[in-house]
Amino acid sequence: MIRGFSNRKGGIWYSIALNREGKLLACAFSDRNRSEAQKAVTKSLPKALKGRLHWQRASSKYLPILISFYEGSGRKTDLRTVDLSGVSKFRGDVYNLLCKIPLGKVTTYGAIAKKLGGRRYSRAVGTAVATNPLPLIVPCHRVVPCSLRVGNYGMCGRNPGKGGYMKQKLLRREGVMFEGERVSKQSTWIPN
Repeated sequence: MIRGFSNRKGGIWYSIALNREGKLLACAFSDRNRSEAQKAVTKSLPKALKGRLHWQRASSKYLPILISFYEGSGRKTDLRTVDLSGVSKFRGDVYNLLCKIPLGKVTTYGAIAKKLGGRRYSRAVGTAVATNPLPLIVPCHRVVPCSLRVGNYGMCGRNPGKGGYMKQKLLRREGVMFEGERVSKQSTWIPN
């Protein structure tokens, strides 16, 4: 059985799913309602697990962690505490690299692709980032296009093109600096 938990703090709904061993499988947050957050968690689970998810009213140690990431005070994620068994090796490599982006910094899809084998992987990196089952925990919001504009962000229940306001809000909370609508070059990070 996969257990799901939801909680609300400061007008934001947070939902998570844990595997049998208590490792984090998926998470989501919504500034609208619990249902959207729970649907996003269910959608990001591998097909074989979707029917085994049971929502519970109890809390989990992961909810305060997710909330701290939303509030901009979350630190680096130890990927040993999450279950990424449902993702490909390439996506796992992308998520591992995302967890290395320092707080207050961003990188580009192209920089991640170059680190993982070449610029030709930029679209694959974009797909991995867009389908991240652990937003905030695996900080996909810290990846921007090479233009350094915020770009899209897949908020629960919305078209990704409508979530940019939240991505910018998250980045600002983490200390990313902006020059107009673009991230300041001093807030960029290049994986080495």
